[in-house]
Amino acid sequence: MDINVLLSTVVLVSFIVTIVLAVGSYLAFKGREHRRPEPELAPRRGEPVFFERIYLQVRKDDEPQMAAM
Repeated sequence: MDINVLLSTVVLVSFIVTIVLAVGSYLAFKGREHRRPEPELAPRRGEPVFFERIYLQVRKDDEPQMAAM
């Protein structure tokens, strides 16, 4: 067997195995997400759900509130 044919076969087989593993991983991921129940978010009264804004400097709007504390 010629070395070129051998290397071509190795590259082709590794490519096909990679594609099969990628599809299998995707199907396993989707199956896991399908079984997981939907999270129910608590009402946040207009506040952002994922981010909390942090100010490094005191804003002028917040000064009276801070003085009341």
